[in-house]
Amino acid sequence: MKTILESQNNDSKSKKNVAIIASAMVILLCFFTLYLWLNTDDNSSDIDRNDLVIAIVKSGNLIQDVRAPGNLIAKNKQWLSARVSAKVTKRLLEPGAVVTPDSIILQLSSPELMQQYKRVKIDYKVAQAQLGALKETQAAARQKKQADVKLLDIENQQAIADATVKKKLRVDKIIPLYQYNEAILREKKLTLQLDISRFELQQLPRLQASLLNVEEAKVEQQLLQLALLSEQVELLNVRAQMHGVLQSIAVEEGQEIAKGTTLARVADQNSLKAELRIQESQARDIQLGQTVEIDTRRSKINGIVSRIDPAVVNGTVTIDVELPKDLPSEARPDLRVNGIVEIKRLENVLLLDKPAHWQDRKNVFLFKLTGDSQATRTKVAIGDSSTNTIQLLSGLVKGEKVIMSDTSHFQKYPTLTLN
Repeated sequence: MKTILESQNNDSKSKKNVAIIASAMVILLCFFTLYLWLNTDDNSSDIDRNDLVIAIVKSGNLIQDVRAPGNLIAKNKQWLSARVSAKVTKRLLEPGAVVTPDSIILQLSSPELMQQYKRVKIDYKVAQAQLGALKETQAAARQKKQADVKLLDIENQQAIADATVKKKLRVDKIIPLYQYNEAILREKKLTLQLDISRFELQQLPRLQASLLNVEEAKVEQQLLQLALLSEQVELLNVRAQMHGVLQSIAVEEGQEIAKGTTLARVADQNSLKAELRIQESQARDIQLGQTVEIDTRRSKINGIVSRIDPAVVNGTVTIDVELPKDLPSEARPDLRVNGIVEIKRLENVLLLDKPAHWQDRKNVFLFKLTGDSQATRTKVAIGDSSTNTIQLLSGLVKGEKVIMSDTSHFQKYPTLTLN
């Protein structure tokens, strides 16, 4: 028979066993509840429909393009610069004026140039007068020499006749020997003088021509200097030199300017091209002949890439866009424009609007709406993309709706419930 002490010990052990079993059951229940809660969330998640961007799959043309800012540039333009050092006396035209090649834009003055021009002009007249005097002197000298030759010829003929007569008289012993010898010597002397004069007359034109060439060269030198100064004086009237519009004037009245100073710019407003500045990373896709849309913010102009600058300047590559002759009224040189260069065109493909957070990948998981309140995670194959659209290769069909909001933190759920 058990004692009272043994009975008390047995009761105490029974109570401890019950407490241990109860504690274990509570812990197991907590773990089971946590497991159910976690596994329930893995299957689906609730999301507010008002916070979502939903796009519809559509068909159309995908155009890959490159966008860049730029300006309209005159293909024919003229920078006018000072050809002489001078002072601006008057601005006859202002920017915006329509000009012709003979239109005078600025009037300049240079007292030193005008003084030099007048002095050279007088020197030229003096040289011309000296040349004229030389010609008259040479003509008179030729006439005198011709007369001298004629007189010597007559005297020589007389001397020959006299020598012939005295020869007969000497034969008849009528005159002494010395008179006959004098006649013979006089004939020889006049014959020699006549030969010398004829030779001098023959050489005179050549000698005179040499002297005349020297004086004519002096006159030509003075004329050339006068023409140069006359041109510089004419350049004091700064002309437009082409048909177009006066774009700008870089000087003011009363301003002293040095030779080579930029004065004004004239451009042909009817012949324009566009210059676009393409980012260096995008320039590799640009090719000659590609279609370009130029946006003036009032009109859109279609053009073609006509030139690609081989150099990179400040991280950009400049391209020229050939524009049509008929341009909108707002088109003018230096107008800021935006250009869209068409790189690639895909006809009749499935498209989605491209969200701001989009990252180019070949395969993505998107949530496709399968009902008014359900969205199922669907694998979608992606093709090319443009600035605003994405090409779909598989996984979706036309008319289906897709959540385009950032759902990266919901990718572990196969379905979403839209509230």
